[in-house]
Amino acid sequence: MNRSLPLTGLALVFAANAAFAGDLPKEEQYKLRGEYLEWRPKLSSQVGATISGITGNFVDLEDDLGVADKRTYQIRAALQFAPGHKLRFSYTPVDYSGDVRVGRTVTILGQTFDFSTQVVSSLRGKLYFGAYEFDIVKTRAGYFGLLLGAQYFDGGAAFAAPEFNIREAVSPTVPIPVAGVTARGYAGKMSFEGEFSGLTIGERGHAYELNLGARFHVAEKVAAAGGYRLVKVQGHDNTDFLSLRMGGFTFGLELSL
Repeated sequence: MNRSLPLTGLALVFAANAAFAGDLPKEEQYKLRGEYLEWRPKLSSQVGATISGITGNFVDLEDDLGVADKRTYQIRAALQFAPGHKLRFSYTPVDYSGDVRVGRTVTILGQTFDFSTQVVSSLRGKLYFGAYEFDIVKTRAGYFGLLLGAQYFDGGAAFAAPEFNIREAVSPTVPIPVAGVTARGYAGKMSFEGEFSGLTIGERGHAYELNLGARFHVAEKVAAAGGYRLVKVQGHDNTDFLSLRMGGFTFGLELSL
């Protein structure tokens, strides 16, 4: 057996990767990329439950419970182990709260709160995204790739009426697989990015995310970023239902190594 054949194959793979790397913009020739983005989203969220086999009893956190918009942030990371082959990660904390006397009688998770009852509410958790990216087009002008991964919200919502010592909570934690597309184009010191991912798992939930951005490359490996991000996650776990939609502008800094 010719033992040099496997070694020859590996050499050809590394040579091909090196050739592809030469076709990419210098800004895309990195091993590790990190990005911090301030995010100013507008929140739209509903919670509910299946009570006695009937799905319903939805309540709107903003209109019914006075939960206000609040800024947060996103941390993104990409590990490029070969040109155009990346492992992608994203983390966003979610922390909202409200304290109002309800303007109408509402039913939350089967518990009825009469008009003018003080209801203290919270929506907290962590939004994770992980994916493998394969760039099927790689040129000196940029790239176009495919994504395959998962979106996961780990958290839930809680509601309390202090006057009556009542507390209810909902915490569906359903990981949802996602598939999508991503692209970035370069024009001088500017680059422009678009990305969309999403999928449904039927009645158990669905998720989608849209990212649009522009970057000014201060240096080869450093860029100032700005754009827009929209995330929708809906999960139905046993009797718990949670729908979370967040969309707004982003700005921050990108660093590649």
